[in-house]
Amino acid sequence: MTGKGSATASESGAAVPGAREAFALWRTRAGARLAGIDLRVHGVRVLGGVWVRVPSIACGVAAAIPVIASTARAVRAGWVPAGDDGVIATRGWDVLTSHTPLVGQYSEAGLVVHGQLMHSPGPLLYWLIALPARFGSVTSIAVTMGVVNSLAIVGCVVLARRRGGLVLMFATAVGIALMCQSLPSEAMHDIWNPAAGLFPFLLLVFVCWSLACGEHRLLPVTVLIASYVVQTHLMYAAPTAVLLAVGGGGLLLSRHERRRARPSRGGPGRSTRRIWPWTLTALLVAAACWAAPAIDQIEHNPGNMAMIVRTVQHRGPALGGAVGRTAVIRSVGITPWWLYVPASQWERKTDVRATPSAGARDSTIAILVALVLAGVIGAFLGRWDIAGAALIGLGLCAAIGLEAASNPAKPLLAGTLGYTMWWGSELGLWVWLIVAWAAWLGALAASRRLAHVVVARWRVRVPAPRSRLRIASRVVAFLGLLAGTVAVGTAVAATETRDSHAYDYQPIRTIAAGIERLVAPGQTLRLHTGGLDVATQPTEPAIRYFLVRHGDRVLANGSLPRLGPYYELYHRPVQWTVYLVDGTHPQPHKTLAARVRYTSPWGHETLSAWVHKVR
Repeated sequence: MTGKGSATASESGAAVPGAREAFALWRTRAGARLAGIDLRVHGVRVLGGVWVRVPSIACGVAAAIPVIASTARAVRAGWVPAGDDGVIATRGWDVLTSHTPLVGQYSEAGLVVHGQLMHSPGPLLYWLIALPARFGSVTSIAVTMGVVNSLAIVGCVVLARRRGGLVLMFATAVGIALMCQSLPSEAMHDIWNPAAGLFPFLLLVFVCWSLACGEHRLLPVTVLIASYVVQTHLMYAAPTAVLLAVGGGGLLLSRHERRRARPSRGGPGRSTRRIWPWTLTALLVAAACWAAPAIDQIEHNPGNMAMIVRTVQHRGPALGGAVGRTAVIRSVGITPWWLYVPASQWERKTDVRATPSAGARDSTIAILVALVLAGVIGAFLGRWDIAGAALIGLGLCAAIGLEAASNPAKPLLAGTLGYTMWWGSELGLWVWLIVAWAAWLGALAASRRLAHVVVARWRVRVPAPRSRLRIASRVVAFLGLLAGTVAVGTAVAATETRDSHAYDYQPIRTIAAGIERLVAPGQTLRLHTGGLDVATQPTEPAIRYFLVRHGDRVLANGSLPRLGPYYELYHRPVQWTVYLVDGTHPQPHKTLAARVRYTSPWGHETLSAWVHKVR
């Protein structure tokens, strides 16, 4: 498929021998038109190339304001990895050790469905946070995720401009900023695996679209991002398969058409040789990303990949097609998930079971029909960028419907729809964006045709605008649209709430500091929790992570599923025992390390930490 960028390049000047030269010509001329630079002056081409990237980056940063604000708020609150985040942070610390993780985060799907251990496919999330988990401050882990998500948004905006120019760039930026209001605020900087893949998955949508338009240099990046999101959580497996199929199929089709339309002087095999270094690099990236899961599969019987397959095959009764159709309606139909602020971050598990309104059903049908028409017309006119974008939207609709319909009906797993449907916001954004962009292109083509007819029939003279006035008007328009994007991002950031575990942050730091004050680094500890309630239970994984950072080996019964055998107690000798208990009841023969009193959403809490040296 050929993208809009290459088409614009062909129209703006003389014929060029390849897509690379076409895009370079379009890029430098577009930058010159925007900045008023004469490209005939020697040495100014580089400045033009730099300038043309500034609007995209600035617009992407404006779209990422909600992510930046959420991350800054977490840092000010003294973020710590509470709950499952503590397990993920500990496994991130383990990456640079002899017991580096080979699989991803623990999943209860294996126990509930098949009765055995199952994890997410791979450890790339742990690799991502390995350095900040070990060498940075605790809050640097959240900052890392905030930076990754912000860069993913900037990448989406940059690719949107390459595909559709300034109009699609600003539409994408405003749409992403609005979409952020539909996601939990902490998901924008959280390392919890369902949230950690959201914005990289959105970037994967734009990358695969560009890949389908013939940009083969994105092959290694595509493989890297796809491996990351699939290894992070299985909820991304089906939509990622759709994206890779469309991107890979479109790339093959574009290469075939290019060889037929513009054969190189070196013969038809020359264009094939140009792509092989990128294909080889992509294969090497895939091998590096999936080496750890492959080793786990070889070393264990059954391996984690085999357990995933068994779980999918024997998942038991599913929720059914009605839930799948509702998921598509809530993602696409009016009002879609991406355009409103939810009352709870978990409410989508009830949304997909509620009966949608007639207006939502009818609007979904209308939008999907418009998407199909855009794809068919785009293919008929040779606009494979539009056809590929429409095909991605339709494939993602099928993926979310299948994912919701095949979700196990057992209560514990049915509740996971509260977060596995989060990517429905990104699906709705994509479908609405492509339908609106296709409508804009149609209206623009019709207006140009009408203007041509009017000029030809009535011989109307259209005065050419002065170059300086044209440049000034474009700059003013760009600055105005950029200011509007900043305003939208700022307004969305104002709706954000504090993290769900923010009330635990300072108590966790106090408890961990008290234990570290009495226990020297390099000790082997047994961590014992004495009946922590729903409010204080998330403190245990975070305190464990603090002690691991302190240099201690923390053992406990039941650590095997989530942390592996290295942290399981078994019959290993320990030097200290640490007790985390609710309340102020004295513990005989133990030393009080710290006690905190604080208020949680469940009421007033008292958490005490006691230590005992084993003789």
